[in-house]
Amino acid sequence: MAFSTDYNLQEIVPDILDFGIDNFIDEHATAEAELTREIRNRWWHRRGIAGEMDATKLTDSQWTKSNSYLVLWKYALPKLTNWIDNDRFLEMIDFYRNRYGEELEAVFADGVEYDSDGDGSVDDGEKTPLPTNRLDR
Repeated sequence: MAFSTDYNLQEIVPDILDFGIDNFIDEHATAEAELTREIRNRWWHRRGIAGEMDATKLTDSQWTKSNSYLVLWKYALPKLTNWIDNDRFLEMIDFYRNRYGEELEAVFADGVEYDSDGDGSVDDGEKTPLPTNRLDR
């Protein structure tokens, strides 16, 4: 399952598919790869575990909003804007870029759910927040 779908985009921007683009399937996959890389860079390496992160062990639903905002900000809305002042989509790009950052920080602060033992459920010990106010040396 992907982090987000066009349905998730329509929950945020109901008319997103009414502007001549039938779907954003490829954009969801691209955004998911980018978000997974950011999770790996900002969270996985700080856990101090050797080896590669297995993205299939992340809880997809935890990343739905972040991925949706990323699709809107970087991929969907730039295809719809005409890049002139007072363009609706141009203003939305800035808005969803900010929402993406806010949502990402909220998820990291709450704790990343990662099914490290692969049993199909995330126990309390498998939900790790990103350390804050900590100096890494």
